[in-house]
Amino acid sequence: MPVALEDSWAFQPIGSPFPQAPVRVPGQSNQYVALWYKHGKPIHGRAWNNDGVVECSFPYNKAELKGKQDLGGQIQILQYVGDFNSLGYWYEWLPLNQRHANNEGIREIVRCGNSVPVLAKLKDGTEKLGFLDLNTEIALFSNSGTTEKYEGGATSQFMTIFRNLKPPPTGLKVYDDLWYDLRYGDIFPPNAVPADGRALNTETGPHMQYVALWYKHGDPVFGRAYPSAAGKTCAHFGKNNQENAGPEVGSMQLLTVPAASCMGLEYKWMPLAEGKSSGWTVVHIGNSAPCILKDEKGLEVLGNLDLTIEKASAGYAGKEKIMSGAAVAGLKVLFKRRLA
Repeated sequence: MPVALEDSWAFQPIGSPFPQAPVRVPGQSNQYVALWYKHGKPIHGRAWNNDGVVECSFPYNKAELKGKQDLGGQIQILQYVGDFNSLGYWYEWLPLNQRHANNEGIREIVRCGNSVPVLAKLKDGTEKLGFLDLNTEIALFSNSGTTEKYEGGATSQFMTIFRNLKPPPTGLKVYDDLWYDLRYGDIFPPNAVPADGRALNTETGPHMQYVALWYKHGDPVFGRAYPSAAGKTCAHFGKNNQENAGPEVGSMQLLTVPAASCMGLEYKWMPLAEGKSSGWTVVHIGNSAPCILKDEKGLEVLGNLDLTIEKASAGYAGKEKIMSGAAVAGLKVLFKRRLA
């Protein structure tokens, strides 16, 4: 087996695009493992993508610290650049009490000094990443301007991240959507999910468009991504009567699929009513879902459907192209169901 390398932490200015291959928190579409130092003491917290750039939150005493003024302008984000063969480990999330198991030669808990990143459901029902101090066994989380403290037995089932030093399992079925983090201009992945599985009709002819996800002012927005002639990632998103495209997008996510032998989901594009009546589930993040807009000329563009008001929109020609009312009912939306 390869010799395990050290964890990789990217030094990241607040407001900069995310680094390559950030480590996302399980079950969370937009939350990443972050690290900051206060008076030389390491503290884990969470980072997220907003307007394509890094934002973050850390607990300290009774305060939530955010932004350049609080944090000095720079944090670190955990990365996983490579695979088991090149790094000698893979990341596995398990309950905190597993650190007391006989893990020698198998697992190592991710820690910096006495700080361990932990994930918990907080009093308001949200799941947030904070840290546990190994000296005091106290866990602290930042949320809504303040902090929440837990200690003793209450922390035993909090999830934390381990380095697993054994080869990862193979052939397992994947039953969750796979969101691949990348930056504008990165190499386009070969396993991205295309709109309706075909080239869409556009003003310049048929073009492949792939499901992309971005966050604007904290809201998830679906749009279209595609490879340039050089194989680099391009993307367009529409929100608040604007189109966001080009390097300003910063970082984003693409919906991808595993190897066919591991595929535990089936995807299908259908009108909203048809999909719901057939027992399928809408692919969505929050109240947003990927949708194919089609105008009276038959021109198509991949964009976003707001499920609360059934408004479809996409970034197009510098603006947010919007469709609403009865016309939305016939637009194709992405659905999924679990394979038997």
